[in-house]
Amino acid sequence: MHTPCETARPTAAPAPPRRLAPLLSGLLGAALLAACATQPPATNALAASATAVEVARSAGAPEYAAVELNAARTKLERARVLAQAGRNLEAIRMAEEADADAQLARAKAAAERSRRAADEVNASLRTLREEMARQSGGATPGTPPGTSPGMSPSTPPGSGMPGTAPPRPPQ
Repeated sequence: MHTPCETARPTAAPAPPRRLAPLLSGLLGAALLAACATQPPATNALAASATAVEVARSAGAPEYAAVELNAARTKLERARVLAQAGRNLEAIRMAEEADADAQLARAKAAAERSRRAADEVNASLRTLREEMARQSGGATPGTPPGTSPGMSPSTPPGSGMPGTAPPRPPQ
């Protein structure tokens, strides 16, 4: 049988887990810092801005917002160059600017198309009103015969300005 003194001899045992914990946490912290220090790839931002430029192009930006579309294309190309040089954060920022310019170009193109469509509708309405006035003898719909728009029914035609009394004869 062994006595308690015989089993308690000092031996070269591995370091207790308490001593490894600070070392492991330090290594883990260094690994995390190294991971955070690397720049994220710019591929997602480049793809998103390339898509935005294409959408703007297909929305009519070359015709209606050429300046903004060209700015987006230039910035996208610069972002690609920065990404190739490994300057990912700058590439991402430039790609985001390209995306914003492309969205502006798309919005301007849409606004201009809408304005032109409204102008066409207004011209058509004007033509229809003129045609209706010719067919009804000069009166526009909603005005009594013999008067023109803006004249009151009590003002005789040819009396001057609409809504004014006829001129008085000299005394």
